[in-house]
Amino acid sequence: MHTRVVASGFESDVVVGTALVNMYAKCGSLEDASKSFDKIPQRNAVSWNTMLSAFAHHGKPKEALQLFQQMQVEGVVPDRVTLVGILSACASEAALAE
Repeated sequence: MHTRVVASGFESDVVVGTALVNMYAKCGSLEDASKSFDKIPQRNAVSWNTMLSAFAHHGKPKEALQLFQQMQVEGVVPDRVTLVGILSACASEAALAE
């Protein structure tokens, strides 16, 4: 699938790139999800939320919080979905601390 996306030149499209991030995250490959995220030149809130939620879902709260900070530095305004992802990451962090 990814090979076809790259061959067709759609890898840097925000919608297609975000779909790749989501696909890799659901398959458990955060490394590939992160690589796909990094290749999206014009990320939107959905892109950021997808990667942030992937980190939170897979027990990587520190990475999720770092990404949240980077999101803010880049001027992307957090929305309700962002806050749910951050809450999930914080809950995961609290569970790890116990």
